[in-house]
Amino acid sequence: MEASSDNLKGAPPFGRFERKIAARYLGARKSEGGVGLIAVLSFLCITLAIFAMITIMSIMNGFREKMVELTLGADGHMYVGSASANPTPQDMENLRLKIANIDGVENAFLFNQTVTGIVSEPFTPGIVTGIGKEDLSALKMISDNIVVGDLEAFGRGKNGGNQIAIGIQMANRLGKTVGDGLTLISPVRTPTAFGPGTPRTKNYQIGAIFEVGLFTADSGYVYMPIDQASLFFERGKPASDIQIRLDNPDQIHATKPKIRDVAGQPVFIETWEDKNLSTATALRTEQIAMRFIFMIVVVISVFPILAAMIMLVKNKGKDIAILRTIGATSGSILRTFLMSGAAIGMLGTLAGVILGLLFCWNIGFIQSIIEAITGAELFPPEVYGLNQLPVKIVPMEVAQVAFWGFLVSALATFFPAWTASKTDPVEALRYE
Repeated sequence: MEASSDNLKGAPPFGRFERKIAARYLGARKSEGGVGLIAVLSFLCITLAIFAMITIMSIMNGFREKMVELTLGADGHMYVGSASANPTPQDMENLRLKIANIDGVENAFLFNQTVTGIVSEPFTPGIVTGIGKEDLSALKMISDNIVVGDLEAFGRGKNGGNQIAIGIQMANRLGKTVGDGLTLISPVRTPTAFGPGTPRTKNYQIGAIFEVGLFTADSGYVYMPIDQASLFFERGKPASDIQIRLDNPDQIHATKPKIRDVAGQPVFIETWEDKNLSTATALRTEQIAMRFIFMIVVVISVFPILAAMIMLVKNKGKDIAILRTIGATSGSILRTFLMSGAAIGMLGTLAGVILGLLFCWNIGFIQSIIEAITGAELFPPEVYGLNQLPVKIVPMEVAQVAFWGFLVSALATFFPAWTASKTDPVEALRYE
């Protein structure tokens, strides 16, 4: 090792000399006191930990986004109802216009919704949503995923006509297609001379069949013209509820006070989280728990780096003493060993990020390979409500994971590097 005392004293921090020594120590053979094998194992550990963390976080982000997207593709982000006893149609329209002008509101429209039954064998429940044609067309999750038929005749005719739209799972279960009739049951009873009579039924024509990918929506949702729904289910009572869709469904809490401000009257507000409280809570709790668990996994994965650096410092005691005697400062020694360990963490983190991103970008292909090998469907839609495993890569989260991996590995390296910097050259060379 050729270096003058003056050159060592004048070497800049993290300069060429320190980097060269750090690289030489990591690549040293066993006979030279190197820790090559442990360094490789340490690299693999941190790589796999970062890979797993990015993959799981991306899958969970995708799962949450897909569930929210699909659930809200059939429903709204927020619901507003007038607290007045008998709001007039004009009152509701005025309220709708005020809400529609709020920043961040994509669409606001009047609707009504009824849980009812479908006359079939066996008996089939359904959720009937009364909605205007333009508003249904604006629900891209429905209008862009019509697989049979169309919405051309939806809302046409007296009191909105008799065209309806249903999900593909419902159509398959009932053996129905476009043009067939579907008999719905209304809680409104036809009065007779002997009492209220039996619930009313009416046959509607299927005009469109949609497939959004969410089993609940595809198997139970029915869309009907709002005028017809009001007449059939509400005895002609006008709609008194407003469904709201936001540019960002996560802005529901920020939008609540804005709605109350512009309403100018008491209103009831319900959000998609309120309607799906258990799902929203479970997703949030699961995300937090999984992030915490994988942060611990990353911490555990750097222990081989710590062991490698402790062994390296122990094996290189003589070299440290020589470097100190020829002019290397304690700071230089600290930085040298810090770079050795941090290089493992940095390269392992980088490799883990690359592998994680490649895995997420090709998740569909990987899933198909696994299914082909195992001969089993990994995510049956009737069980999980999803057609395939969703993934959403959040760049900020990837950056945070990379920073965490590098930070933990650097911290694990600091103690051995600090110990090396405090080595007394006299003591180290006493028995040499």
